[in-house]
Amino acid sequence: MHNTGRNSLLYLAGALMQGLGIFIVQPFALHVLNSDTQWQELYLSVSVIQVGVVLASAGLPLAITKAWFEPGGQAKARAISGFLSIGGLLLGLAGAGIYGLVTSGTGTASFAIALVAMGLQASVLATQAILRAQGRPVMFVALSLCSSMAAYVGGLLAMLVFGAQAVVFMAGYGVFVLLSALLSLVVGRPAMPFSHKGALREAISVGAPVLPHTGALMLLTQGAPFLLAAVAANGVSGDYGKVQVFILGTVTLLGALNNAWVPALMSVRGHDRVLRMRSTMRTASLAGLAIVVVAGAGANLVVHLMAGGKESLIPVAQLMPLAAMGYVLYLNASTLLFADNATWWLSVVTPAVLLVSAVVAFWPASSANLVGVAGSSAASFLLLGLAYFAVARKRAAGGWAPGTYAACCAAAIAYTGILMLLPTNLTTGLLTVAAVAVLVLAGAALWRARLKRPRTAGAKPERAHVD
Repeated sequence: MHNTGRNSLLYLAGALMQGLGIFIVQPFALHVLNSDTQWQELYLSVSVIQVGVVLASAGLPLAITKAWFEPGGQAKARAISGFLSIGGLLLGLAGAGIYGLVTSGTGTASFAIALVAMGLQASVLATQAILRAQGRPVMFVALSLCSSMAAYVGGLLAMLVFGAQAVVFMAGYGVFVLLSALLSLVVGRPAMPFSHKGALREAISVGAPVLPHTGALMLLTQGAPFLLAAVAANGVSGDYGKVQVFILGTVTLLGALNNAWVPALMSVRGHDRVLRMRSTMRTASLAGLAIVVVAGAGANLVVHLMAGGKESLIPVAQLMPLAAMGYVLYLNASTLLFADNATWWLSVVTPAVLLVSAVVAFWPASSANLVGVAGSSAASFLLLGLAYFAVARKRAAGGWAPGTYAACCAAAIAYTGILMLLPTNLTTGLLTVAAVAVLVLAGAALWRARLKRPRTAGAKPERAHVD
């Protein structure tokens, strides 16, 4: 079995560096562009990539990982990887072409570049699915950094050299995504879709029901700016986008940890699955709470740095990380559905949750209440997690650690409520970050000391129990 703990740390470190791409670039991009219109075009273009690439992959990365663990499944996994790489690229090119025809060539070139980059990213996801199954987190992380942080920095450098426009940023971004896609083909060695009998059929059977799910999930994650752009005053969507890194970062970090949880859960069955799920859910619950604590504490300071000190956005940023508590439950429950070939549930549950979410979010969005939009988003993720738990709970009955999960959820909500009562000035932000940093370091020291503490001589051995 793979070293889950070590791999989790590597995936998490990679996700931190990956998430820092937009975090580092955003304040510079805002300064260089010096235009709310150009910034909104750039942000929506990046959102098109982030939404579109997951939509285009249609759950196939999980299908690749699952196939890898089946008897003789490596050839099938590579064939599905080839299908995803080719299909994603064709979808991206077709999307850019259709966009050009619909807009008669007068649309923003940024969106066209974003659609092509989306297609290229599919090959990166396909290779990462194979690397995840192989237990190669270092190369997995390297691909993530090439296609994310390096691409963001490349876009910024392009603007500095060739001009401060959103389309110039996207061109520089696209060059690095292209290089990442070429590297992924070398590393992952995908095969042609027809090279393995049944691979294409399995890819379609998995992808078809997952397609509406992936679209709905990405709209849950990143649909708020589009909703605000449609129903709120001009510029409000851009303001929300300035702090949406708090929800995107939350999802990215948990998704990174899930790269270690997925093979751990997919490689076992029966009673071993229950034991593994219990351990995973406890870890996931605590990870979700830790993200809420750290991200919430940094919201004040980050808003002052990234959003020009617009203090009205601080409570918006503080609420966003609460999505973590619903997302961890969704991740583990949906993994079981993939493992048991019950993906048809995804085509029903996620779109239903999105519909409820859209109804709930419409009123605060129409009145430009960004705090209400962020709160409805966090609530939607909790609803998503609970819905998937209801569907998948019997597939690992007794393995969900409900006490730990409920306690972490309650602590996260109470902690966020306290943060929102604090002043929004920069001094409070600095003090909050310092206090949480001290607590984190103290907790890490205690945990390390506990691991090193020798057992007392002559102590009675612990009785075997199910953890």
